[in-house]
Amino acid sequence: MSEPIVVPLPPLFRVDSVGTHSREAAALRRRARRGEYVALALGTYVEARAWRALSPRPQHVLRTRAALGRLDGRVVVSHLSAAAVLDVPAIGTWPDKVHVIDPLRRSTQTSPGVVRHPGPLDSADVRVVDSLRVTSPARTAVDLALASSFRDGVVAFDGVLHQGTASRAELQTVLDARPTARGRAGARRALAFAHEGAESAGESWCRVLLDRLGAPAPVLQRAFPWAGGRDIVDFWWPEFGIVLEFDGLSKYTKAWWRGGRAPEQVVVDEKIREDRIRGRPEVRGFGRAVWNELVRPELLEAELVRVGLPLRTAR
Repeated sequence: MSEPIVVPLPPLFRVDSVGTHSREAAALRRRARRGEYVALALGTYVEARAWRALSPRPQHVLRTRAALGRLDGRVVVSHLSAAAVLDVPAIGTWPDKVHVIDPLRRSTQTSPGVVRHPGPLDSADVRVVDSLRVTSPARTAVDLALASSFRDGVVAFDGVLHQGTASRAELQTVLDARPTARGRAGARRALAFAHEGAESAGESWCRVLLDRLGAPAPVLQRAFPWAGGRDIVDFWWPEFGIVLEFDGLSKYTKAWWRGGRAPEQVVVDEKIREDRIRGRPEVRGFGRAVWNELVRPELLEAELVRVGLPLRTAR
């Protein structure tokens, strides 16, 4: 659910800007009923064609902008909505509801289109991004870790550490400021496990599963130099001579990753790279993990056993 570049967002059309009972507002509603516009919040629309052209993350950012136009100025975009705005990695689908923190609330309130979380919220935890008040990267990652699973906490912590948008000390300080928060024990474990070397949400999830399967802790992003440059591998176990690469779909489908190459050429180049790594004297095993193996950990376990990596839980 993470994208490396900021996508220009299409304009929003609000009926209150043209008069709720005006002919322009009535025409906007009629076009929405015909499917030419999509309603993102009460009285707020976007052209359907422009909406469909967006991928899920910028869609949620636009939904967030639509919702904020009808909320009190004291609220701050938070949780997964802040993650979408800040490009903090996350796994799964972006929510239909926009998440905000309301410092005046004492409990969570869910209403059509919006989830309001209670405070407190320190001024140091707030940033302004493209006119939106959002929680800082550190606060966003901590909120996600407190509210979700160990895996999702690791994904968020790994992401901000890798991006350099929050330090481990900052994350610890923000977490320490929430001494009574539910989920704190799990968030502390996730932060202790976090590593800035994980370059994607998939790699973070893979790390969590490797630990759960009993694999030794790997070296992340090990570089193998050669005459034409360096081959960097995702996971490396020097004591066993084993390499594991995580292959996300973006490697073959996203233009920013392919660098102008056709998907077919990416596959060829990757095969040449793999052969070069396999040919190194210190490499005795080479494995690959894909998203399907993260969803079905028994497949990842089988791949690790195949390449000869000892697992504490191997059957």
